[in-house]
Amino acid sequence: TYAGLHGEVLLDNTRVLVEKYVVLPGQSTGRHNHSGNQLLVFIKGGVLTLHATGRSTLWKDGRVAWFSPTDRKDDGSTNTGGAPIEMDLVTLKPVPQAAAPGVRPKYQYLNYPNIPGEDLLENDLVIVQRFTVNPGQWEGVHAHHPDMLYIHVKGGQWAARSKKEPEHAYPAPTPDGEVGWMATIGIEEGHESGNIGKDPIDLIWVTLKK
Repeated sequence: TYAGLHGEVLLDNTRVLVEKYVVLPGQSTGRHNHSGNQLLVFIKGGVLTLHATGRSTLWKDGRVAWFSPTDRKDDGSTNTGGAPIEMDLVTLKPVPQAAAPGVRPKYQYLNYPNIPGEDLLENDLVIVQRFTVNPGQWEGVHAHHPDMLYIHVKGGQWAARSKKEPEHAYPAPTPDGEVGWMATIGIEEGHESGNIGKDPIDLIWVTLKK
């Protein structure tokens, strides 16, 4: 995808490939090839200057961008800031054969009863939302639909509870940039998570529509 960068695979399953890219100060991304339907998430933002036009853009932490195979290739950009830029690139894989009508649940926005989400992007393929979970805050009981990916812009110390499991802390804090594939959880399970750490957790959810 980026001719001048080497990606680190964070997650690879039947639906998505997630790769981490780091652009050091003064480093070029190289030619940018849109190899599929892709979501780019800036974990650590910065200033990228386009080779073709010289235009500089500030990408803040948590910003996202969408690319499709029909987008024009570009010559890439250079990190003209003073700190490394860290990006997670989510590439969607071809959709498997669709199930019969009525078999798969209807895809919806993730709903945390206690926390309003920020709608970052929606198209025919994905729903992208962002949530900030403050210290001591719990999301409220909610469901997780199939084919959901989470990306931590800012990690932290989580705890979880449900009707079947008493409240318990996760073994270790989640680091910045951590990604994972979420299991399907019905609303009847009474599932919710909370931030038991000292700093806010900044979390992006990607729901695949197809």
